[in-house]
Amino acid sequence: MLSSDFALGGDLFSKGRRLDCSDVSVHGSIPTHSIGRFLDNGYISTPVRPTSGPMVRFSSHPLLRSYLESIGLSYCVPTKRVKKTSLETSDINTPHCFLVGVSLVSFIANFQTSSKLFPFIMGHPEEVDVIVAGGGPAGCVVAGRLAYADPNLKVMLIEGGANNRDDPWVYRPGIYVRNMQRDGINEKATFYVDTMKSSYMRGRQSIVPCANILGGGSSINFQMYTRASASDWDDFKTEGWTAKDLLPLMKRLENYQKPTNNDTHGYDGPIAISNGGSITALAQDFLRASDAIGVPFSDDIQDLNTAHASEIWAKYINRHTGRRSDAATAYVHSVMDVQSNLYLRTNARVNRVIFEGNKAVGVAYVPSRNRTHKSQLMETVVRARKCVVISSGTLGTPQILERSGVGDAKLLKKLDVKVVSDLPGVGEQYQDHYTTLSIFRVSNESFTLDDFLRGDKDTQKEIFAEWEASPERARLSSNAIDAGFKIRPTEEELKEMGPEFNELWDRYFKDKPDKPVMFGSIVSGAYADHALLPPGKYITMFQYLEYPASRGKIHIQSPNPYVEPFFDSGFMNNKADFAPIRWSYKKTREVARRMDAFRGELTSHHPHFHPGSPAACRDIDIKTAKQIYPDGFTVGIHMGTWHRASEPYDASKVHEDIQYTKEDDEAIDNWIADHVETTWHSLGTCAMKPREEGGVVDGRLNVFGTENLKVVDLSICPDNLGTNTYSSALLVGEKGADLLAQDLGVRLRLPHAPVPHAPVPTGKPTTQQARR
Repeated sequence: MLSSDFALGGDLFSKGRRLDCSDVSVHGSIPTHSIGRFLDNGYISTPVRPTSGPMVRFSSHPLLRSYLESIGLSYCVPTKRVKKTSLETSDINTPHCFLVGVSLVSFIANFQTSSKLFPFIMGHPEEVDVIVAGGGPAGCVVAGRLAYADPNLKVMLIEGGANNRDDPWVYRPGIYVRNMQRDGINEKATFYVDTMKSSYMRGRQSIVPCANILGGGSSINFQMYTRASASDWDDFKTEGWTAKDLLPLMKRLENYQKPTNNDTHGYDGPIAISNGGSITALAQDFLRASDAIGVPFSDDIQDLNTAHASEIWAKYINRHTGRRSDAATAYVHSVMDVQSNLYLRTNARVNRVIFEGNKAVGVAYVPSRNRTHKSQLMETVVRARKCVVISSGTLGTPQILERSGVGDAKLLKKLDVKVVSDLPGVGEQYQDHYTTLSIFRVSNESFTLDDFLRGDKDTQKEIFAEWEASPERARLSSNAIDAGFKIRPTEEELKEMGPEFNELWDRYFKDKPDKPVMFGSIVSGAYADHALLPPGKYITMFQYLEYPASRGKIHIQSPNPYVEPFFDSGFMNNKADFAPIRWSYKKTREVARRMDAFRGELTSHHPHFHPGSPAACRDIDIKTAKQIYPDGFTVGIHMGTWHRASEPYDASKVHEDIQYTKEDDEAIDNWIADHVETTWHSLGTCAMKPREEGGVVDGRLNVFGTENLKVVDLSICPDNLGTNTYSSALLVGEKGADLLAQDLGVRLRLPHAPVPHAPVPTGKPTTQQARR
């Protein structure tokens, strides 16, 4: 450790913010907490007050700057030389401290000589009680719950992405689409691409994004609140994991802010659920049209039992603050604000678990970015006295296990990885939910987010100003997904869905009336590249397949964590999956046609039907086009015999269902193969089931054939869950926290620590609370 002659004082600049560190407790001249945690993107475990000030960024030594960038501190680099110490080397020249405007932070870094490349590392403890590898929703729940339960229990949370704290691109709900771009700039997501082209998708390779930020998907997802059906959990066939067993945990995590008439929700948990800041009129239009095709309205279809109804779709948004309700803010930052026993390491990728025999005793992690020379790894080892928890998600967890020697022995021996536990099920049975989307034109007076999404400066300025003035009511305090439904087919519709799906129906759905076959939702705007669309107002209809029969797999191809894995998403490799998506496309199209705002299809985002088919999509009619584009030079110019313009819209017209031919169904199936994609809902790959059936963990989430090693994330699901999986990841995390607390002999503290930026829940239904 550096000499204690240096005192900690002044301000630290990080990511454009000056962090007032006057509240940091100092014993002698050394802070009582690890100074390395002070460096993690500028955040520490004691209260830090942001103030204004310019960002200072430069370095006097390129090697030091390179190292800091490799561990995620590119906005917080050393600048000024201070007194020499015994740890100085010719490589680093002299230690550095942080320049902060007119004051100086003489930095006490717990530097250690542990790498030939860099003779120091930022100092976290070398040993803790519990290590949680992965900062997604489940990992945040486990780390936060355990650390808050016992201030003497040292917990380290290691996350491959950046810290999400106070990131406006995270907490402002309406700009979530920005975090999903695959543009070479967005670092909040990692993109897995099928290793091989798929014949089931006409030669395409699926792209499956995975969150790469603290909080995981909860920091960047669509924020749609849904819950799995009761039978989904019962299908796990595992003691302690039935819906009845899990309901108290579902309620424990929720701060439900919607009116409700049932007792399946909670009101004093850390995760806020509401309708968001505003609901568009298009949502009511959608609900009325859904009722017209036989999908009735319900106050709450997330009651674990309803499988055929529509609702105003709730969101993971705190109605009092207008902010996204993510797992890191709710479970991790809340604890780090009041306690000092939770250590956060971001921008670090866990490479492997360290075993002594078959006992997990720690982990080795590397910088998220590979800046090493050739194949040399810059590993840092942290030991765990009591338990290692792998929580790196369905795609990350099996890779860590395989690099650690847990997996199919044949594969591991081929890659020269020492076998700790032969578990052929690791990486197998990958599952997801599939989606297609179709876009429709709506009336010019409709409110949509199209102008905002296409970059209209006046609209963006107005909406951002609205957020600053009143975020709890702002349009930006919504995801624009205001309504949706769950649906099951009728007997008549089943007859048209083919033998493959009917076999699946009889086996999987028929005797479980709480299982919906498909979800559908409306987005008030075109979910597409607006640079390729004509100006106008749009809605997007999403079709979600919740229980695909298709399966995939993921396996490492090298023990090097920077080498891409072999990935086969398995999308659409079971023919039974085409029929329900085809059926759902037809249903959502009928809903759109019955909406008052409907003005035709955007033909580029629909199947290519024969021009003579009654199912052929219609372009917007000339009269409406001239109303929408009064200054458009090309309005009314139609070229090509394929064009078939609509008649002017007649609101009094009674719509009959479109009759589809066999050729039309083939066109829809081709469109599905060309356009179906992931919903970011990866499950499976480390199933909780008997070892002889390909299982990886038991009912207490212990990895078979090992000691002190658990998996706590959605990779443990042995079967699919019909829901947006954020709710399920939180629930698995809560269950895992309970199991770990039992193993460690601690009691969880309820309610959880106060969530930053949010009022303390009252423990009452929203119907008994006044809107602030």
